[in-house]
Order: sequence, then structure tokens, then C-alpha cells
Amino acid sequence: MDVSALIQAIRIDPLWVAAPALLVALSAIWLAVRLRTRLHVLEERLRELRHDRQQTDTAILALHGAIKAVAEDVIDQSQHQSSVRRALDRLADQQSELRLRDVDEGLYVQAIELIRLGRGRGEVRKLCGLTQAEVDLLFSLHGASVAREHSSVSR
Repeated sequence: MDVSALIQAIRIDPLWVAAPALLVALSAIWLAVRLRTRLHVLEERLRELRHDRQQTDTAILALHGAIKAVAEDVIDQSQHQSSVRRALDRLADQQSELRLRDVDEGLYVQAIELIRLGRGRGEVRKLCGLTQAEVDLLFSLHGASVAREHSSVSR
């Protein structure tokens, strides 16, 4: 058998060739449409993600600004608190100085007078706003002379 006889023997109907070719072509078209649809879905998702990222970036910038403002307020409040603390310390020092300066005046004079009038320690402390140690000192200094005066008067 030569080649021409072989070609005659294998003779294929054109319909059998066209049907698989058509099937391959339809499969390719279906795949192309499906890929195109998937591409559109992915492009839409990418747009959404970019939009979300832009909103997130904007929110981060806003938060950064808010945190910076809060930090500045904290620093300002800390400085203000320090200045108030220094002012209170100065006032406490001044009050102590005035209290030491006014030993011969004010509450001590009033306390000595109350001791001379025979008032008790608790009453002197309450009326003059003195500490227990101050009242004890005043009674030890001035209470003895009052006791001597009372004993000499009663004789």
C-alpha cells in the first residue's frame, strides 16, 4: 500500500473534524468570558481596597493630629501644674516665715492670754489653731507663772 491508498482508506468525514474544532472554539470562548468576568470582579475589588486604604490613611492622619494635640495639652498641663506647685511651695514658705515672725503677735499672744485666764490646753489649742507641741511649750513657759499667781492670791 502506498501513501495515496492509505489516505483513501483513512478518509475522514469533515463533520468529524469540524465538531471537535467547534467544541474547542466554544470552550475557548467560554473560558475567555469567564476570565474577563473574573478580571472585572478583581478590578472592582482592587478599587474598593484602594478606596479603603485612602480612608484608612486619612483616619491615621487625623488620629496623628489628635494625638499630637493631646500630647501638647499634657505638656502644657504639666508645666502649669509645676508652676502651681512652685507657687504653693512659695506660699507655704512665706506662711512659715510670717508665722515665725509673728511669734510675739497674733495667736501666741492670744494663747498666752488664754493661759493666764486659766483656760485648759484643749481649749487653747482649739481657739488658737496651734499644734499640741506649741500648746505644751506655751503652758510650760506661761502656765507655771499662772499657777504661782493663783497660789499667792489664794493665801
